Amino acid sequence: MWCYSYYRLKKKIKRLLFSRRFGTFIENNTKKAVEEVIYSQRFRDYFIQLVREADVSPFKEIALQYLHEEIVVSTVAGPLQGTVAEVGDDYLRLTESATSSILLPFTSIITIQKV
Repeated sequence: MWCYSYYRLKKKIKRLLFSRRFGTFIENNTKKAVEEVIYSQRFRDYFIQLVREADVSPFKEIALQYLHEEIVVSTVAGPLQGTVAEVGDDYLRLTESATSSILLPFTSIITIQKV
């Protein structure tokens, strides 16, 4: 009798764990927990501290390697292509054409790649 009850309970637990309803429950609660952490004041303070402690952007060193060369820069607004004309402490100047250049703060750059 005990063995039969054990197997019935095991089947019910298995059905519950692999049900769509339980999956949705886990997904929603995980999302909620992650949002609570990311949007918390503690996480915000920690992230701001990390940014303030970073003296020099790693993009400065990369941009200096490509000075006067053609590159593609992925930014938060989309990709840009041009020649690195100048590298400052927190920006690079990209010449897109003879009449167009743009200053890009390193904080808006995602990647820098040589063409």
